[in-house]
Amino acid sequence: MASIANTANPSLQYLMVRAELAQQSFEQVEFTIELLTRLVKSIVAAVRPAFKRWAAAHRQAVQDRMFCELALTDHRLMADLYAIKDYAESRGDGLRGG
Repeated sequence: MASIANTANPSLQYLMVRAELAQQSFEQVEFTIELLTRLVKSIVAAVRPAFKRWAAAHRQAVQDRMFCELALTDHRLMADLYAIKDYAESRGDGLRGG
């Protein structure tokens, strides 16, 4: 790019200054976008495992609730649950959750 001092025409000088300012602005915007992109990628990388754990726990809770509701309607399932509970207590294991 030609230097501003070598330009004899003032209107050309104005255009060159504008072009340099536009290039600087573009470089700053490009840098800012790259910085924000890296930040978002690192946030997503940090949050993804926690979200997967939450989703798995939620899915398990929904399945447990559905099984419990089904067990309340069927006396055979309730008998099996009590048998499992009694067996676990007799071994000293206990049950996780209630």
